[in-house]
Amino acid sequence: MKLAYRIITPILTVGAVLMGFFLKLFYFAIGTADESLSSIVQLVGALGVKTTYEFSAYELISLLLGMEPAKEGSKSFVELAAPVMPHIISFIVFFVLTLLMFLAVGVVSAATEKRNVVMAMSGGGLILCLICIVIAKLAFDKLIGGELSLTDLMGVFSENVGMQLLAAVVTITSATLSSGFYAVFGMYILIILWTVLTNMLIKTPLEFKKKHRRKKPMKRLSAIIHR
Repeated sequence: MKLAYRIITPILTVGAVLMGFFLKLFYFAIGTADESLSSIVQLVGALGVKTTYEFSAYELISLLLGMEPAKEGSKSFVELAAPVMPHIISFIVFFVLTLLMFLAVGVVSAATEKRNVVMAMSGGGLILCLICIVIAKLAFDKLIGGELSLTDLMGVFSENVGMQLLAAVVTITSATLSSGFYAVFGMYILIILWTVLTNMLIKTPLEFKKKHRRKKPMKRLSAIIHR
């Protein structure tokens, strides 16, 4: 069981890092509460313009590293996202620490037998995840509150006229953390449960004992005859 733990746990941590980097972390939906504008939203959506968007950590980092505006003369993503840029940077820092903690857990579990340390580090990873949730909530409140120009923000991603029209009449109606983030969160819980189970099996290993039934002694033929 010890060997299995030292092999499986690092595999889980590497998988968690890959999920956190490439799976979608953020989900955004745009729409309108105004019934008179809902027909416009439906029309533009029918033309193939997206009304929901998801971003992974990889895509977000690509944006921050200098994605050029789709329209010449328009502002860059970093300039447009200035109101929430402190939150974005804070989230990235803590989320990167969350993924680095996974790598540290993998190294400790593979190189040592300090499983209690692995559980403590995984607990620290959960705390980092909770900090990320708080930071994201603060940023999402600003987005939904309209502190960013959605029209200008759309221009960063596309020159599509339909998208520009849609941006003029809608707002961000939903902003949440997506499946990729909760997959990372869940992997920490899985590693803790896996470690607890491993400790239990090592301390009290399962033993399958065969029950040997005593065979009744065969009576001698002479004893039967004498009866």
